[in-house]
Amino acid sequence: MPELVERVGPFVRTTEGRWRDLFSDADAMSEGGVKDEKGERVWYGSTSLILGLPVETPVEERAFLLALAQKDVHVHVHALRCATREAQSRAPGMLGRTVCEVRFSEDPRGLRIDVDVQAPLIERRRVKRTGP
Repeated sequence: MPELVERVGPFVRTTEGRWRDLFSDADAMSEGGVKDEKGERVWYGSTSLILGLPVETPVEERAFLLALAQKDVHVHVHALRCATREAQSRAPGMLGRTVCEVRFSEDPRGLRIDVDVQAPLIERRRVKRTGP
């Protein structure tokens, strides 16, 4: 298995494939619901992901990985995609333009990523038919 971080002198590079593996094995929990807002139904949901790190990972290394994840565009993209899939699977209709907020924190089991999702539902309007 490749390392998550490659270090060359003062430079650090993450391994996108390793992040992908961590996300595919992540413990995910989601919840959400629909609210009516000004004649439109909007989905509000939240997904929490725990990316598992080995128990023996030192505290300093965990803090470093947390800081790194907060700045890594691949981590953000994986988190947003996962949260959007989770929201779409729970929403009672197709989601429109999605707005997300991402937060990172340490967890005893690894790295925790919380994503709040907001999106209008795309629904067909009912058309009244007149005539015979």
